[in-house]
Amino acid sequence: MSSKEASLKEKLKIALTSTAKVISDDFKLEKKLSNNQKPKEFDTIEIDNLTNPSDLIRLRAETDSKALKKKFSDNLIYKKNLPSNTSSKSLYNIAEKIRCEALGGKMLKGIEKNFIENYSQIINRKRKDQLKSKEDVPVLEAFELYMLKNFHKINLNPLTEKMLNFWEKDFEQSIGKHKEFLKENLDNQENYNSRFSQILEEMDIFQSEEDNEKNEENQEQDQNNS
Repeated sequence: MSSKEASLKEKLKIALTSTAKVISDDFKLEKKLSNNQKPKEFDTIEIDNLTNPSDLIRLRAETDSKALKKKFSDNLIYKKNLPSNTSSKSLYNIAEKIRCEALGGKMLKGIEKNFIENYSQIINRKRKDQLKSKEDVPVLEAFELYMLKNFHKINLNPLTEKMLNFWEKDFEQSIGKHKEFLKENLDNQENYNSRFSQILEEMDIFQSEEDNEKNEENQEQDQNNS
């Protein structure tokens, strides 16, 4: 790496860290750490893989998202409402991430622009050779598309619309009637997290997985008893 390139990357890291500090209201991000302290997440921003403009868009959006989570997400509230089912936990995490990003978009138009550009890139990069049934589309991918469409107002392309279409009816049956409540309570994490946790726990699409997990636990207990 040339000295000029290294200098540019260092300047970019400083700029991103400063922006994250302002967004998250954490004005101690640049404080020097003692030997026994772990580095703060903004001190470890990786900028080595910047080869085209899309990488910069991704990096800005990811940094903004982390800063907004630090600003708007209380870890105690998050854990208190965490669903018990493994798959539900993954969807719950996506829902909380989108909540923080949506609040950030309301706070600053520049942040909203970063997210729209980055998610648009992600959507346009998706490739699926054959889509015949919902088994061809992971529920996590479909759920993120559903959240982007309804809470970020991201325009999906024909492929991602088709991906979501396999699952959208299931999501609407469980989430549709709660959407207005969730949107009205974006700034109330307790209300938003607890309602989403309740929704995910009651979703039928995870019932078979819960049964499988229980069967595995019972088998393990039987083996231990033997």
